[in-house]
Amino acid sequence: MDEPAGLGERGRRMWRETLASWSLNPAHLVLLGEACRIADRLELLDSMLRSLAGDVNPNVEQFADISGLLAESRQQSSALKLLLAEVRQGQTGSGPVKQDPVGGVGVADLTARIAGRRRKAQG
Repeated sequence: MDEPAGLGERGRRMWRETLASWSLNPAHLVLLGEACRIADRLELLDSMLRSLAGDVNPNVEQFADISGLLAESRQQSSALKLLLAEVRQGQTGSGPVKQDPVGGVGVADLTARIAGRRRKAQG
């Protein structure tokens, strides 16, 4: 599958590595493409923050510029996290899903565990 146009290095790597592990339906491919774009955007925001951070005095007007970049970076990070969770739920492929430290694999696993406990409680 061809990667979306205009991806940067980080986004292309994310696209390739994800599809090497998972097979996704078309809707989740669109979400993956957006996640890859956000990953590239975060890379850009990080480079902007790094270049400004050395020159910023937090007691002057310049801090407003960097605080806006920080806020945007946090928003983009949250959006990426949500998209990746959705993409992960849409996987249909060969790659193994790694369990988290408490033994689950996400919302679907939690829902199944709750249903199982309810059935057990009802007898």
